[in-house]
Amino acid sequence: MLAPARTLGLGGAYAGLAEGVDGTASNVAAPAVRAPFSSHHVDYDLTASISLPGSFSSTDFENRGSLPRGSADAGNFIYANAGLMLQVGPFGASFTIDSTSYTLTAPGGTAAAPSGATLDARILRAHAIIAWAFLKHQLVLGVGLQGATMSLATGGLPLAPPSGVGPEAGMLLKLDDQPWRVGFSARAPVSGAVGAGVTPGPDGVRRVGDYILPLSAVVPAQLTAGLAVQLGPRPLNPKWVDPSDQIAPLREKIEALREEREKRDSAELATLPEGPARTARQRAMDKTERAIRIVEDARIDAEERKLAAERDARYQNWPRAKVLVVLDAVVTAPVDNAVAISSFLDQKSESYGSSWTVSPRFGIEGEPIVDRFRLRFGGYLEPSLFDGGTARQHFTFGGDLKLFQWDFFGVLAPTIWQISFATDLAPRYTNWGLSLGVWR
Repeated sequence: MLAPARTLGLGGAYAGLAEGVDGTASNVAAPAVRAPFSSHHVDYDLTASISLPGSFSSTDFENRGSLPRGSADAGNFIYANAGLMLQVGPFGASFTIDSTSYTLTAPGGTAAAPSGATLDARILRAHAIIAWAFLKHQLVLGVGLQGATMSLATGGLPLAPPSGVGPEAGMLLKLDDQPWRVGFSARAPVSGAVGAGVTPGPDGVRRVGDYILPLSAVVPAQLTAGLAVQLGPRPLNPKWVDPSDQIAPLREKIEALREEREKRDSAELATLPEGPARTARQRAMDKTERAIRIVEDARIDAEERKLAAERDARYQNWPRAKVLVVLDAVVTAPVDNAVAISSFLDQKSESYGSSWTVSPRFGIEGEPIVDRFRLRFGGYLEPSLFDGGTARQHFTFGGDLKLFQWDFFGVLAPTIWQISFATDLAPRYTNWGLSLGVWR
């Protein structure tokens, strides 16, 4: 499982929580899910993280059941992701991208030896999603597109854009003032090109170096169901009221007063004959109206600031004590005629991913040092996609450390930042990563 730091620390169980731009990796409804700290009609979220899956040389990345076969190996793993989410009232949209790169080394060569048969593999996935919150933000639905591509080359071939796309959809139910959430997400399979720009040889076969290229790289169809339960005094689903709805009565009242003044002034001007007197009166009315509107706009701005301060104070005054428990089940569909990366490395056709699999996941999060440090841990069961393979248990943990306030060179409002870490441990596999974010 490759995911952002918080999701990884929670064992990949995030479909039932689905908060923030990181949530789009688990639930397509996430872009329109308002977090408890969201206090503006227009809001946004950013993410960026990097991790090193299989950071040790002896790595069974695909859960084949053994360490590298002979001298064939895969190494130099890097996983990175970044994303942006924008929310406007009940509407949300996000764009996220993640890439995985590693070096494949066939028998007889090493990653450091150019004379050996090595390949640089780069896999790119992107998600473009829109979502809408219904029933006063208690039911959220999202739809989008997932794209994927894979590049295999003997040199530093640039990462190609997604060459295959497929639909995806998700939902989240979060009833006001309840300590639980339920989420579902579904993604159709995506088939992307491999080795873009590689032309067939005289025999009609596409090759890179000594390797015969596969026809495509496939992201299988997936169904995910998730549940989140929060224990303790901190609320999980506080009622979210759009600030524009709160200020709407004042805006409507001021707009009605403006219309009334406009009608009154028009009626008065209609009684005056054309000429200098009417022009002078019109100018006086316009000057008075501009002055009144400046006062009215200031009144609206002051009320908006007051309401924002009240919402922020309410959030800051909530108790922080909590224990968040999340559970997911990820069902992955089979893919016909698929081979693993390691089988491609050996140029052997071995059955891979030919049956349905289920991956149960769980995570727990708390704040042992109040307003300073959050801790999370979890685990998931990784099915083996090889015929006759055995599932592998993973244990994950991570946390967030509160740092300092910074405006990012004046680009953002003063913001309190955090550094996050996550680790995934399993037999013959290790993954760890870091990310920088906003402390909430």
